[in-house]
Amino acid sequence: MHTTHRLQYFFMMLHGSGKIPNFAVVFREIVVKKYMIILAALVTLSFNASAQRHLIGEAKKAINGLTMTIDNYEKAFNKFKPALTNEETCNHPGTWALANQIKIEQFDKYMDNRRVGKKINIQSMGHTLLDAYDYGMKSLSLDTIPVLDKKGKSVIDKKTKRPKVKTRFSKDVVSRLLEHHDNYRVVGSELYNIKDWEGAYKAWDDYCQMAARVDDPRWLKPDSIVAEVRYYQGIAAWQKGDTIDAVRLFSMARHGGFPGKEAYDYALVCLSDLGNEREVVKLAWEAFINFGTSDPQYIRILINDFVSREDYSGANDLLEEAMAVNPDDDELLNLKGLVVESQQSIYEALPYYQRCIELNDSNASGQFNVGRFFYNKAQETRQNSRLYGKRLADMVNPIYREALPYLEKSFALNPHNEELINALRDIYYKLGEAQKLQAIESIH
Repeated sequence: MHTTHRLQYFFMMLHGSGKIPNFAVVFREIVVKKYMIILAALVTLSFNASAQRHLIGEAKKAINGLTMTIDNYEKAFNKFKPALTNEETCNHPGTWALANQIKIEQFDKYMDNRRVGKKINIQSMGHTLLDAYDYGMKSLSLDTIPVLDKKGKSVIDKKTKRPKVKTRFSKDVVSRLLEHHDNYRVVGSELYNIKDWEGAYKAWDDYCQMAARVDDPRWLKPDSIVAEVRYYQGIAAWQKGDTIDAVRLFSMARHGGFPGKEAYDYALVCLSDLGNEREVVKLAWEAFINFGTSDPQYIRILINDFVSREDYSGANDLLEEAMAVNPDDDELLNLKGLVVESQQSIYEALPYYQRCIELNDSNASGQFNVGRFFYNKAQETRQNSRLYGKRLADMVNPIYREALPYLEKSFALNPHNEELINALRDIYYKLGEAQKLQAIESIH
């Protein structure tokens, strides 16, 4: 069938009659219908855009009321909120500037209520301020339009030596945020106190970000407490389980001028948790250079490193320096014993081990080393004796029994020392302590 005939047949079927319609009329009807569909779509889009602009206008009116409450701000924001995602309004800097204004004013209302003794929700107040920062930053990113010359190149401001930009809302947004700059630091502390680690982290980060925007003359210059705030942010990162980020922030605090040794101490804990021994030693050296022997933990780390590398001369030099200041530090005494034992023998080292546990009977390593002395002595006696049987047992068993309380104490403090476990197994077997042997075998 010819194409024209097929079309005629189609229209006949469409109209339910045998009459063939006028093609010009039909075509005109189709065009009119298509036009009406497009017009309806445009009207809908126009209505949506108008509706979104209406929401913005209503929100502006609402927050100008003299009797605004926290709930009223929340209601005004919730009505306005669709404008933040609608494609007609979400790319306009004024939309986000208004969101920033609402949240800033809502935060101020929280503060007013607290000043007159009203009970407030600390977390809601804090997150209101955090939202204000995010909305402000979004507005600034959309509002900064470069000024270009006729060739399309950036125009440089002669005074600031920076590229010129045109803005409409930025001045007000920056002004509102700067007026509340210190509030971000305080809110961080308040959120931290209620264990909102994520909120505290962000509040302190917002504070530092505002203080560090030296590329833009509208913002603050760096202030003297940014490094301290980075330290607090590091603690928040550690509390929320982000150990790697905490290490980064403690480093920023130290290199930013934070004087407290806590930035070293927390970083050492984090690096230790990460199993990064190389960085632990590196940081311990840095701390030792800054704080010397005032805190023995740094020198203990360094001495342990020397011992693990079998550099006993280096370990001994540090020990002498540390023990001159801290002669009664149990861990230093234990380390001194290990160095003396490595260079001489366990007999010369014994007094250091004994003094260690005399000062601190919960020093697992010191207890083990004293017990190890008696265990080794019993083993040597067995090997060097010509006796055997009961006569040999009568001679060495008392020495084993002398070792036992120290080794058992050490095991109670640190049940993961394999060398200790093997020594206890051997002693229990030789002393016929079947019950104790069975107990330790059941654990390991």
